[in-house]
Amino acid sequence: MPNRPLFADLDLARRLERTDAWVGLASAGLHSGMHPDSGATAVPVPGGYAVFRGVGSPLTQVLGLGMSGPVTEVEMERLEGFFHSRGSRAQIELCPFADRSVFRLLAARSYAPREASNMLVRRVRADARIPGSPTLPSVRRCVPEEAELWAQTVMQGFTGVQALPEDNVAILMSLFKQPDTVPVLATIDEKPAGAGALSVYQGVAALYGATTLRGYRRRGVQLAIIQALVNGAIDLGCDLTFSLTQPGSVSQRNLERQGFTVAYTRFTMVREVRTP
Repeated sequence: MPNRPLFADLDLARRLERTDAWVGLASAGLHSGMHPDSGATAVPVPGGYAVFRGVGSPLTQVLGLGMSGPVTEVEMERLEGFFHSRGSRAQIELCPFADRSVFRLLAARSYAPREASNMLVRRVRADARIPGSPTLPSVRRCVPEEAELWAQTVMQGFTGVQALPEDNVAILMSLFKQPDTVPVLATIDEKPAGAGALSVYQGVAALYGATTLRGYRRRGVQLAIIQALVNGAIDLGCDLTFSLTQPGSVSQRNLERQGFTVAYTRFTMVREVRTP
């Protein structure tokens, strides 16, 4: 039976943004528990959470703002104070389906877009697993002892740098203790070639970190990781999966090859730290 059409609307956006916000909340809580001196924390905001994972971290952001209804100026001031008191700028991942009050507040408070990302989604069904291909690299689920190897692989895939900051690696390693999270490793000739992960919340699987080490690109590594993660979402009983990518990127094309479609474009809105 073919999939029903997947229409981009407020209900769909709420499911996606709620899952993304939960991933941010859970990762901050786990990292704080493992590294109490890190300052990692999160607080609720209307529709989602404000997450602090360190000054300058891409994971320090607001997720889901305005997805449950209007946001007031007082709530915005409280949100900004959460970041500014920690020496960080306020960074908001803005969904186009957020309440219009958010747009008015951001304009009045001199926020500016820093970058865009496409939200790609796909329905999944138990009877529609993606068959394995002998032409693609093998992908397997990581065991806890491989947490550092997995984190190093993800970071090197994104940055191309061999010597990585310990704090960044530690942040990724904390995902291994996050509930309903599946980290995977792609290998070629028994050597790490790429890595990725998924986290599940209320039947929605968030796919992220699907990256390839520089020496193994153009060999189907990311495609194999995406297929393995989609099958992982099916195994965990999900009906929906998503991933965020840069518009027009190789990652977007690989996701689209696996049946993902762009639901909407999200913008990273930034307000710098206020100076006295």
